[in-house]
Amino acid sequence: MRNRYFLLLLLALVAGHISAAVVTLQNGQKIQGEIVVQNEEIVIIKNANGQRFQYPPQEIVSITDEAAEVAPVEQTQTDTKLTGKKTVFYLSFQGGGAFVSQVANGGVLGGELMIGSRYIGSRHIFIGGGIGVNGVLLPDRPSYVYLPLQVAVKVPIIEGKHAPFVGANIGYGFALSKNCSGGIYTSFEVGYRYQAGPMTTIFASLCTQFQQTKMEVTEVIEQSEYQDYAGRNIVTFGAKIGLSF
Repeated sequence: MRNRYFLLLLLALVAGHISAAVVTLQNGQKIQGEIVVQNEEIVIIKNANGQRFQYPPQEIVSITDEAAEVAPVEQTQTDTKLTGKKTVFYLSFQGGGAFVSQVANGGVLGGELMIGSRYIGSRHIFIGGGIGVNGVLLPDRPSYVYLPLQVAVKVPIIEGKHAPFVGANIGYGFALSKNCSGGIYTSFEVGYRYQAGPMTTIFASLCTQFQQTKMEVTEVIEQSEYQDYAGRNIVTFGAKIGLSF
C-alpha cells in the first residue's frame, strides 16, 4: 500500500513537471502555468489559480519549460485574448458600374484611407473613420467627383486566418465638381479577409454604394425639354480590394 501511494505521488510530480511552461508573448508578457491545448491554431495555458488564457501562435514568441526554450510557435490565427498593436491604417481601391436614376449608366473608380481598431475585445473587428474619393463617369456628361467623409465597420463572420466578412460605411459625400452637390453616402460589402501577418490583413469584396446628389438633368414636359437642377441617387456596384497595416 505504501509503495502504491509513493508511485501515485511520483507520477503526479512528473506530470506536473512536464506540463509546467512559460509562454512569452510579443509584448514581453510572460504567462506561467500548465499547457492545456497546443496546436497550429491555438495555445491554451492554465495558471496556478485555475484561470485559462488562450493565444494565437502568431502572438507568441516562445514556450519554455524550466527556462529552456522548447520551440518557437508557428504564426497562424487569432483568438480570444489579443495583444500587440491595436490601431491600424486601412487603404482600399474599388471600381465598377454606376447607375444614376433617370439620367444614365456609367462607371465609378475610387478609394479609401481610414484609421481604426485592429480588434475589439476578442475579435478582429475594424471600426474606424476616414476619407475616400469616388469619381463617377457618365457618357456625354462631365465627371462627378465626391469626397466621402465616413465611418466604417468590418466584422469577420468567423475568426481565423481565412475568413469571410461583412462591412458597412456611412457618412457624407462632399461634391468636388462644380456641376453637382453632395449628400448622404452609404456603402455595404461582403467578402473575404486573409491574415497575411501579425499586423497585415488583406480584404477582397463585392460592394455597393449609395450617394445622394443634385445635378443638372433634362426633363421632358409636354414634348418640350427643360433643364433642371434636381436630386438624384447614384448607385454603384463593383469590387474592392483593401489592406490594413
